[in-house]
Amino acid sequence: MVFDPFALLARFTSEALLHRLIRIGMIIVLVVFLISRLRDYHHVTLKPLWLVESLLFAILILAFLLRSPPRDRSRGVGEILIPLAASLLPFALLLSPPVSRVLAERRLLLGIFWCMTAATTLTIWGMWTLRHAFSITVEARALVTGGPYRFVRHPIYLGEILAAAGVTVLRFSPVNCILLALFVCLQLLRAHWEEAKLTRNFPEYSTFATRSRWFGRKSPSAKVRLESDAKR
Repeated sequence: MVFDPFALLARFTSEALLHRLIRIGMIIVLVVFLISRLRDYHHVTLKPLWLVESLLFAILILAFLLRSPPRDRSRGVGEILIPLAASLLPFALLLSPPVSRVLAERRLLLGIFWCMTAATTLTIWGMWTLRHAFSITVEARALVTGGPYRFVRHPIYLGEILAAAGVTVLRFSPVNCILLALFVCLQLLRAHWEEAKLTRNFPEYSTFATRSRWFGRKSPSAKVRLESDAKR
């Protein structure tokens, strides 16, 4: 039996109401995160990093407000639980304390923060371009090929991986190295499943995939895989 909690709940209410409840629930959670981030202003060393991280939550809220109904919604563990786990995993990196040696080297610390700022900016650009087609689980909503998607089919994933790598350097530990490796693997799986779903729903993506790189280089199977307009 396919893991499909949405279908189970749809037996008792309409799908439209379920989508509305999911949207409201996610917006509430994101508003709480945004307020918490805004309150951290005076404790942040690099204000541009604080700005882009705050803007990230704001754009996520906007995305859930504007996104269109899915053309092909998520089903199964791979399309639901794995993406949710990947979205939460970077927060586990924060459980390890910052390395005192990194904190003592101000140039190194600022360098890490600027790299995280650039990575988060890439993620924001991808999310802003995706907007109405955004989703955390593996869903196909609409065809999006503009913005950073012209150059790389997974700008959001790429930005998240680079930002997580910066956090790992700042809070270096064997556990965080394992968590980062697991996070990268989960992102790669998400990318594979999302591209397969989008190819089924939007055959024209095959042409797009030949012009846009996967993460940093063109994949041998680029003709049949694409970035999910459903991310995140």
